[in-house]
Amino acid sequence: MTTETSATSSGGSPWPNRIILAIWFVCFSVGSLIHILVVAKYGLFANDPADPLPTPFVVVNELFTVLNPLTIALLIFKRRAGILSALGVVALVYVLNLALMVWFWTAKQHLHVAWLYLNGTMGVFMALTARRLWRAAPEAKALPPATTPSPT
Repeated sequence: MTTETSATSSGGSPWPNRIILAIWFVCFSVGSLIHILVVAKYGLFANDPADPLPTPFVVVNELFTVLNPLTIALLIFKRRAGILSALGVVALVYVLNLALMVWFWTAKQHLHVAWLYLNGTMGVFMALTARRLWRAAPEAKALPPATTPSPT
């Protein structure tokens, strides 16, 4: 496990990057825990029969059970891939919840905004800090050149 971050581009302390990365880890760890606990309690692709959601929403929501821990692993082992994964997951969260807002409003005249407080704030924070983490992330090592066996 590595939490290596290089110093800021101006030669400053690496601690701000480490704090930002720790916040990212906490966000994805909490998300992982919540999604895993929901699956453990209700099962995979569970839907409340009394108040069902459309199946595509449920399926996309269940993807986070895998995507959140995967993002954590990528942030640890392949920092730049983890940053891209995190931004992709957050974008998917936004798309899902904006679609849910439309569905809740049109189907039930309910304004679905509960997600904005945690997921919305997390997404804005990650969007604002991703570039800094990207610049501080260790460069990916190049693969060695491919060698072809000699015909002789």
